[in-house]
Parts: sequence; C-alpha cells; structure tokens
Amino acid sequence: MTTKPPQPARVDVEKPRLGDQQGPWGSRRRGMVLRRLLAAGDWLALVATLCAVTASTSTTDVATLFWATLFSPAWILVVKLHGLYDNDHRRIRHSTLDELPSLVSASTLGTLLLDGLLALSPVGPLSPQSAIAVGVGTLAVSFVLRGAIRFLWHRLTPVATGVVVGPSAVADLIARRVSTHPEARLALVGYLSATEERPARELPRLGSVADISRVAGEHAIERVVVTELEMSEGAAEGLIEECKAAGLALTFLPQHYGLLGPGIELNRLAELPVLDFRFSDPPRSTVAMKRAMDVVVSAAMLLLLSPLLLAVALWILLDDGRPVFFRQRRAGKDGAPFTMLKFRTMVTDAEQRLPELVDLATLDQPAFKIPDDPRVTRSGRSLRRTSVDELPQLINVLRGDMSLVGPRPEEESVVALYDERQRSRLAIKPGITGPMQVYGRSDLTFEERLAMERDYLDNLSLLTDLEILLRTPRAMVRGEGAY
Repeated sequence: MTTKPPQPARVDVEKPRLGDQQGPWGSRRRGMVLRRLLAAGDWLALVATLCAVTASTSTTDVATLFWATLFSPAWILVVKLHGLYDNDHRRIRHSTLDELPSLVSASTLGTLLLDGLLALSPVGPLSPQSAIAVGVGTLAVSFVLRGAIRFLWHRLTPVATGVVVGPSAVADLIARRVSTHPEARLALVGYLSATEERPARELPRLGSVADISRVAGEHAIERVVVTELEMSEGAAEGLIEECKAAGLALTFLPQHYGLLGPGIELNRLAELPVLDFRFSDPPRSTVAMKRAMDVVVSAAMLLLLSPLLLAVALWILLDDGRPVFFRQRRAGKDGAPFTMLKFRTMVTDAEQRLPELVDLATLDQPAFKIPDDPRVTRSGRSLRRTSVDELPQLINVLRGDMSLVGPRPEEESVVALYDERQRSRLAIKPGITGPMQVYGRSDLTFEERLAMERDYLDNLSLLTDLEILLRTPRAMVRGEGAY
C-alpha cells in the first residue's frame, strides 16, 4: 500500500484583512492615501511648471496653458505606467532617490505625449524650448515634491510592524539591516522559527510558523519577512497564499542572498525564472566619465567650500594647535600607497598611542574602530561625527589618488592582514564616500562592509555613484555610526 507524502501544514490565518482592521492608518489605507498624495504632487508639479513656462516665454500663451492642463491626466497615466505610485507599499525599502531613473523616463515620455496631444488641439504643439523647459522643470519639481511628501508622511504616520520567519541567525541579520536602514520604516516585533535553536540577539522568538495567525493578530503585523532557508517549495507556496489572504505584505530573502546583487537580471525561460549574471570589467567609457566627474566635482567643491575649510582650519589651530592637517599613508588602487589628507581630529601622538588601545595581531577581522577614542580632540569629535574632517581628501581626488565614491582607504598595516578575498576591495581607487558611509558607517562589521563594497564593485556605474553622492549629505547630518 502506498502512502501519500506528508503535505505542508496549512497556516490558518483569519480571512478578514488585517491591514484593514488597524483603524484609519491601516497599511492598505496608508498605501491608498500615499498614492493619491504622490499623484497630486506630480499634477501640481506639472501645472506649476506650465504656469512658469507660460509666464516666462512669449511662445506659450494662456490658451496653451488651458489645453495642457486639460491633457495633464495623460502625464499622470505615464507616471502610473512606470509604477511610481505603487512601490512604497510593495517594497520593504523605497526612497525618492530609488525612483529617479524612472522619473526621468516618465518625464521624457510624458512631455512627448503631452506635446502630441497639444498638436491635435487648436493651439498646436509647444515650441522645442518650451517642451524642454516643461520636461526638465516638471522632473525637478516632482522630485522635490515627492521627497517632501514622503518626509512629512513618514513623520505623521506610524511605522509598519513586521515579523521574521526563519532561523535566529538570519533573523539577527534582518534586524541589523532594518536598524541601519530606518527608511525601511519597519518595526520588527520578533521572529518565528521551526526549531528551538539558540535565541536571536536582536529579536524575541514568538513561536513557530504555525503561530503566524496568532502573532499577526496580537501585534497587528503588516509585513512578513521570510528567511527560512530550509523551507520547502510547498511550504513557501502555502505561506504566500496565507499572507495574500490576510492582506500581509511579504518579503522573501533568497537562499543564496549573498550572490545576488543589483547587477543580477531576473529573466524567464518559458515558465522558468532564471537569473543572469554579468561578469565583466566596467567599460573604459564608464571609468573615463567617473574620472571626469571626480575632477569637475572635486575642483568645484574645493572652490565653493573654501570658506568652510578655512574656518575649520582656524578652529583646529585655536583648539589644539598645529598641525591642522593629518597625513597618513594609505593603501590605494591595487594596494599602491599614497598619502591621504584629513583635518586633524586626534592628539599629535595618536599613532604612537594606538598600541595601547588596539593589538592588531589579535584582531578577529582586519578592521577596527574605537568608540569614545580618548585620543580625539574636542574639535575633532564634531568634525568626525559630521565627516567634515574628510573634506581635504578632495585634494586627493583632484590628484588622482582617490575617487569621490569607492571603498574607504585603509591603513597599510590593516591591509597587510587581508586575505585574497578581502583584497578584492582594492580593485578600484578608494573613495571619500561609498556604500559604507551611507549604509551604516562604523556600526557595520567588516564582513558587512566587504559585502556592500563587493556589490558596489560588481555593479559599478555612474548612476550608482550619483545615488551614493546624493545620500551622503543625509548620512553626514545624521552622524550615526561615526567614531
């Protein structure tokens, strides 16, 4: 007699959608309201730009403004087709910077569609100058308005609550990532695991996967993060169906998550989902354009920030005397040494006192940071928290020793401890800022830094550099993880 293989236990979740039972700020209602606010912001950006173009050019009159406003819903339709109203609820982490490329595309196509509709109207199409002004102006105003709407929204609405499904070690990993990415706006209440292994350090264990109904009801869960590396396909399908029935947002961590970066492309071969990997050095044109951006931006910033640089130099001089600058040999591209410049933030004999605080020979990883370092001066604490002490490295960028964006340069004594895998971070020029600076800074472990930097190296692009540069001021102002 044959027996049927055991079927994965079905998780019983109450059919009423939990997101709708959380009062006026339930997850579904929040998603609906935010989508409408973003659409209103895009419409306002378009109409304001049209008014500005009408007022400033002689080729656009009030009649054109009327017809363009009448056709403005077509612009919103283009933005909708780009998926720019749906990502906040779907994704575990989303920001206005993430959607900048799609906004550029939507503005371009929206301008073409609007001009085409105007060509069918009694007033005719826009002049080339007016069309460019409408497209560029609406893009800029929409980007600013979307950022402002999300900024206010995040401060007026509660964060979403979530639970992790998976072993304690991966639950700790997710908890650390959520804590270093507050833009995720997710408060994890605990984790669910099949076995009673060692407890997680970051989260309490709330039961097994079968308890998800009870936990979701007790904690008003809105998102489930699944990290169950040993979950069978049937069990995963059952969990997906139950979360769908309960109206819970679901995020899956792939089994081989360490191998999957943004350069990995999801494709399909008939019904089979496949992942395509790219393995190639960045094109010479990308490297040349990166260097051109380094020269132009570093020169411009040195000129614009010269009053600040002078003020900081005087502050250090008055606070702790000379020297104002700190020079140290660091490992550059392929490990080649160069002299890195910084504003001095420590006492003059800081390097001689290092062995009193750190024994490099006994480090469990080739990196170290010392919270509340006694060698830091009074002015140095503020400079290090805001990373203003790094600004003289713009000179290193201009010289060609460093880049604006890249892995942080390490001391030669620390690089000497690297193994072959860790030396991969030396493949390009070090940067003033990089993934470490905008995603955790010194709160990250070395392996976490290495994973982020490897991801950056594998997917090097000017767009990634621009995104990191735009995120850097926020990280400087927050000052989290800066020692």
